[in-house]
Amino acid sequence: MNFLCFGNKNNKSILFIHGMASTAKLCYEPILKQLADYYVILAEVDGHSEQTKELISLEENCDEIEDYIINNLSGNLYCLSGFSMGATMAVEIIGRGNVNVTKTHLDAAFLIKMGLLTKPYTYIFCKAIKRMQTGKAIPKFIMDAVMGKDNNSVREMLYLPITSGTIKNACEFVYKYNIPEKIRNYRGTVLFWRGSNEPYPEKSVDLLKKYLPDLIDIEIENMGHGQYLHEHSDEYAGKLIEYLQN
Repeated sequence: MNFLCFGNKNNKSILFIHGMASTAKLCYEPILKQLADYYVILAEVDGHSEQTKELISLEENCDEIEDYIINNLSGNLYCLSGFSMGATMAVEIIGRGNVNVTKTHLDAAFLIKMGLLTKPYTYIFCKAIKRMQTGKAIPKFIMDAVMGKDNNSVREMLYLPITSGTIKNACEFVYKYNIPEKIRNYRGTVLFWRGSNEPYPEKSVDLLKKYLPDLIDIEIENMGHGQYLHEHSDEYAGKLIEYLQN
């Protein structure tokens, strides 16, 4: 993994984990200016930047994020924020309980196990990414059904050099993910954002509420997957800051 740091280390810290097949900068660079009063760390997941090797294990990447927090922040992080795959990783990290996280922000966490659909969904995802990498179109009805109506955010945030091996290993973690029982012991606050046009995050938040009944669930109207972050980054940052300051 690689970590990009911005701001004064003496300020409250926020660590962001980006989504699958994207990059830390594509996801979060547009909101950095508004977060100038915080110490911001962007985690670059393996296989999702030129500075990292191909992804083998997202579990190992979670280990590395924990190690970073322990070694560089004395084990204490003010806010952990993740989008999509990154939000699933954030759930894993707070669920382990090895580091102290005061606030957690989840944007469209994917927590629903795919079961027998894991292999076909992974295959379809890899084929879709390959088509986008080669400039070919994906049928609009498929994109609308999976990512939300008229949502081009995933295409625009795509990390073109990503390999099929990285995607397969990421899907293996996300599509088979089990929420840790120990997450019930988490004492920080949890804010869960999801677009009204996203089917799986709605199911995910219902599942997570069984472990964390006090989490704050916010539905963003008329938004698909990644759309609020990508198309409304100023508002996204403003609402996130409101949560950080409460």
